[in-house]
Amino acid sequence: MSTDSTRNLYGLDRESLAIFLSRYDVPEFHAGQVYRWMYQRDVLSPQRWTDLPRTLRARLIEDVTVDAGTLGRRTGAEDETIKYRTGLAGGGEVETVYMRQSDRVTLCVSSQIGCALDCDFCLTGKMGFKRHLTPGEIVGQVALIRRDRALDGPFNIVFMGMGEPLHNYDSTIAAVRLLCDPEGFGLSRRRVTVSTVGMAPAIEKLAEEPIRPRLAISLNATTDEVRSKLMPITGKYGIERVLEAAVRFRERTKDAFTLEYVLLSGINDTDSDAARLADIARRARAKVNLIPFNPVPGWLTYRPPSRARTEAIRDRLSDRGTRVSIRWSRGAQARAACGQLALLPDTPGEAPMEVSG
Repeated sequence: MSTDSTRNLYGLDRESLAIFLSRYDVPEFHAGQVYRWMYQRDVLSPQRWTDLPRTLRARLIEDVTVDAGTLGRRTGAEDETIKYRTGLAGGGEVETVYMRQSDRVTLCVSSQIGCALDCDFCLTGKMGFKRHLTPGEIVGQVALIRRDRALDGPFNIVFMGMGEPLHNYDSTIAAVRLLCDPEGFGLSRRRVTVSTVGMAPAIEKLAEEPIRPRLAISLNATTDEVRSKLMPITGKYGIERVLEAAVRFRERTKDAFTLEYVLLSGINDTDSDAARLADIARRARAKVNLIPFNPVPGWLTYRPPSRARTEAIRDRLSDRGTRVSIRWSRGAQARAACGQLALLPDTPGEAPMEVSG
């Protein structure tokens, strides 16, 4: 953890690094060198930044930290999913997930400790909101797991861990820029996806960003009446307002977006829901990703529909011309699946985990 007496450089962009280094009266190009050492080469010790002048390295060793965080407890599942407890440079912890399917690797990162939006089917919301993560704490999760898993090829990032990314807009976008910079982490923006509950003004703001991630919208109901019970944010941004923002995003950027739909047995999985969802997808020109609910016994009372029912909903959507896929559960054995991340005990009656930050 960084101390109050030293500046943590990790998470700063080139401009911020240049401003910081100006106190040493050195050429501005040194900011680009430091930037590449931290993000492209994953070398966090100033002593090893050998293309910097020795005197500058000595000053940096004395004056700064370069803290990407730490990896703590790992919990594995039979499907090769690994859930990491990630210690943050600014204090506190989040959960981050590594997933592998064949040769496809995806990292699921967190953007907040807890979440303020309190979706009723998501365990993270039961924590309440603690704080936003900084850009360095977001990309630090990626750097730590990239190193731990020795990832040397392209991989995917999804902002689908703890927190609502667009509630922490500035840090999320700063992190996306670091991830997609060829001299940073070097990922294509097509490999980075931000999932949101539907913060409409932020979606519209995202459309104006020069470096944008892919967009996924967590819909989860086909009427405001049902959605407001599942997702309180609906009282502020109803389905039509969210779709309006998403369509504006597509028209402004020419980028497609996905509608995510968590299937809850007896709640949002009726034939009428399937018909309305197909109509929403048609009007929005969006693909639908069906996500059978991942149970958390003791904490959440919802249940997923049967596999047969899930496939029947998929087929109904497909028959109506909807592009649709099913995201089958991965990592549930480690409580690492969609909607299961939280710094909470296995059951509500157990002693709570200490959460700082």
